[in-house]
Amino acid sequence: MVGLLLFLAPIYAIMVAIIVYFGIRVFVGRRKKQIQKAIGEGVCAHCGERIIQNKCPNCDETKPS
Repeated sequence: MVGLLLFLAPIYAIMVAIIVYFGIRVFVGRRKKQIQKAIGEGVCAHCGERIIQNKCPNCDETKPS
């Protein structure tokens, strides 16, 4: 906002700063939700696969006896 004061009236500089602030907050919030949706319950520490229903599809598969 301080940098914009040289070029714009103070009210316009304040409005631009507020719009940028809330725009970044919305962008970060949506990105965070997108990442949480992609990760799901977590990631397996051994193979890096996505955990589904508290089990890793690669490491915890049932082994026939």
